[in-house]
Amino acid sequence: MHAALSRCLSAGLLGVPLVAQTYNSLTEARANPTAYRSVFQVEAGAIGAQADTSDPDLGLDDDISWDGRVYWRNGNVGSRRSVIEAYGGRDGFVANWQDAKLIGDETITRVELRARPWMFYRDGFYDGRDRLRANGFYEGSDYEAYVGFGKDLREGLFVEFGPYYRGLDFADTTYTPATVDTFRLPDDHSAYGGRLYVESADLQFDRRRIAPRTGYVLSFVGEREWNDSDAEIGTDLYETRLAAAYWRVRGRLEWYIPASDTVCWEVFAHGGWQDEKDRLQNSEGQRPLGNQWGDGRVRMRWHLSNSLWVAPYGQLQYSRTLTEDGFGSSKNFFLGGGVESTLNLGEAVALRAYWSYLDNDNMPSIRIDRDVHGEQMFYVGMMVRIGAVRR
Repeated sequence: MHAALSRCLSAGLLGVPLVAQTYNSLTEARANPTAYRSVFQVEAGAIGAQADTSDPDLGLDDDISWDGRVYWRNGNVGSRRSVIEAYGGRDGFVANWQDAKLIGDETITRVELRARPWMFYRDGFYDGRDRLRANGFYEGSDYEAYVGFGKDLREGLFVEFGPYYRGLDFADTTYTPATVDTFRLPDDHSAYGGRLYVESADLQFDRRRIAPRTGYVLSFVGEREWNDSDAEIGTDLYETRLAAAYWRVRGRLEWYIPASDTVCWEVFAHGGWQDEKDRLQNSEGQRPLGNQWGDGRVRMRWHLSNSLWVAPYGQLQYSRTLTEDGFGSSKNFFLGGGVESTLNLGEAVALRAYWSYLDNDNMPSIRIDRDVHGEQMFYVGMMVRIGAVRR
């Protein structure tokens, strides 16, 4: 029973799962690659963006900012052997408690609180040159409570279902005023619904290198959501009201394929399909825009030693967005690549750096106070692990 609990409850932006947890990895999947039963991790560094063509009204600019995240996991709480996790970073905050004895019958109860106080929404469309144009850019925040009940259907297959409640707030952004002069923002409102997770996982770790060695984690999540919004959103050319209910489906894959003792191929994919009228979700700026989207990377992790690895990768991104008037749609593909590297200085300290490029104007913001982004991104930082207990 404890082995099943540890496997199903182990919980990067996409593409950095070897180093640290992220908001996405903890909320889009129920099992997540981690070498530790218990650990407290603190990471801090500098992150930068460089735009091919500067356009401050759309947030495209060159800038450098601070970055950091904190993650805590206790995998053996009290006599109940519960699991507690907490994460905080620029991408959001998550805290959850997982227990396998509250209901019994090998059912895992999960209580989860989420918050994304620094959200940026980019309601827009791509022109004929694949350049992002704005209907209106704005900012917001959301806060959620979720209760889930999960169970192993068989070895390696886990299912969880539960209800959630979310509150959403929105505001004009001071950094892109030109895009909101004639754009009507959504009203602050509440949403509630049900969420279903289906996940298959079979993963083995290399204890020498603190990294996955072989296997995969494949996760799917479906949502049905209702809301109490009653305001018009958009411009005179394309103005809509949120529907009373929406559906969403997302998927996430991490797949590790060893090629030799020092080389491991990695495939990371993340995608979603949402209701075409789900205007808020389709405009979230931290991932590809649109009601159909996908982001895939193929990476070669090359271990130069047991402490140092370098991983060049190629990236393909897909985004289906509506046209300016909302009557048609366009499908856009974007190519890119980059390189990541980590140096583990023993169990306690790790140094991490990456550089990436993607020919898409829609990239995650590097700041929390302003929506600043560019096609090139780079980062250098240090992670400290305290109280790490291996599995």
